[in-house]
Amino acid sequence: MRATTNYLIILPLGVLEIDKHIEDFSIDEALGYIVFRTANAMRKTFAYLFKKEGIDVTPEELAILISLWKEDGLFQSEINDKTYKDKTTVTRILERIKKKGYIEKRIDEADRRNYKIHLTEKGKALKDKIVPVALKFRDMFLKSIDDRDMDITVNTLKVLLKISNEAGYK
Repeated sequence: MRATTNYLIILPLGVLEIDKHIEDFSIDEALGYIVFRTANAMRKTFAYLFKKEGIDVTPEELAILISLWKEDGLFQSEINDKTYKDKTTVTRILERIKKKGYIEKRIDEADRRNYKIHLTEKGKALKDKIVPVALKFRDMFLKSIDDRDMDITVNTLKVLLKISNEAGYK
């Protein structure tokens, strides 16, 4: 196990030891870089599995669809918050999902200046097709990791996220 006393967090590159020269730094050992590469590899694998199963949904689109499967009829600002994405990004993703026929925008009856995002029947039905593939994906990644190690990993990442949020990133 590595000592934590001489480390300085450098994002997005990861962890640099203060008392070593930069020549000794290995990007492949940097925490931030490992997390980035892992997330990127998982995203690509997820997209590949979906494509292989004939599911025309990106991981970014799926995050929004999951929010709507949990609570249909959300304002875009609520989707922004639930998916941790900015307004411009969510607008772009919503347009793609709408073109695919999975969602529709409806005027909010309480305030006609606003609209809510609703699933179409096609969007609701998509859930039954996606869940088995998502479970296959989860099982593929978790088969070599015991529950204790996964709990430690998730909790550690949550602590790092909390520290980042407290530093000003949200």
